[in-house]
Amino acid sequence: MTGDPSRRFEVDGVELAWDEWGDDTTGAPFVLCHGFSGSTFDFALQIDALAADRRVVALDHRGHGLSTNTGDLSTYSVAQLTDDFLAWLDGAVGEPVDLLGHSLGGRISLGAVLARPDLVRSLILMDTTAWSFLPEDLQMRAMMAAFIENFDPAGGLPDPTLLRGPEDTLIEAVTPQSWRDRKLELYEAVDPYLFKAIGTELFTPGILSVRDRLAEITCPVTVLVGENDHPFVDQADELAAEVPNGRVAVIEGAYHSPQLTHPDEWRAALTDHFEWATG
Repeated sequence: MTGDPSRRFEVDGVELAWDEWGDDTTGAPFVLCHGFSGSTFDFALQIDALAADRRVVALDHRGHGLSTNTGDLSTYSVAQLTDDFLAWLDGAVGEPVDLLGHSLGGRISLGAVLARPDLVRSLILMDTTAWSFLPEDLQMRAMMAAFIENFDPAGGLPDPTLLRGPEDTLIEAVTPQSWRDRKLELYEAVDPYLFKAIGTELFTPGILSVRDRLAEITCPVTVLVGENDHPFVDQADELAAEVPNGRVAVIEGAYHSPQLTHPDEWRAALTDHFEWATG
């Protein structure tokens, strides 16, 4: 199992943890952009297989994983994480990439390709959105908004057992205990001030929407989503239709993290994307 990222990239007063694996002479690099309260380690069980025939590169966003925690709400926003990502992509990777963005990482990836289309050769939007992270159910929306509004970062992160869903049982059934233990350690390392600031943006209707700019994205885009991952699976067809060169791939039985629960199907979907995008 691939370990924690060992390299560092300094940007805007913080250090981003990152690493690369595989052959850097074969094709375009494949960049993995993780989601909210996650890290590069979310992909650790798959990196060796992905890196067997290409260069794979990933980073921990500020406030996540092994990157710098600032302890300051004002230093965290999706726009700031996107700026960090672009600086790293340009400075550390240094060539056009195939990019996978998961959840929040998908929104960061959308911001990146809109700002610097020259850096992205193809895009996989995995269990994410261009306009709303909120569930359709209005009562659930209200609960989520109240939770993040009342969350005090000075008291530390929320108990992760309070965030459990049906996917967690599937993850526990197919991942090694050592991976789950390290995953918990990395969750506990997330900056609570990041959790508050980014959570507020994610749960505020409309604030992160780039739907009106999707027509600007000309690279091949696969919208990859778990069959049970609402609201993202409900948005997938429209998201793919609103970019000039988009398609949808649904992983049956999966929820929000198919790379963990359905790894074979997930890797097959990536292979299909690369063949389609370069064909």
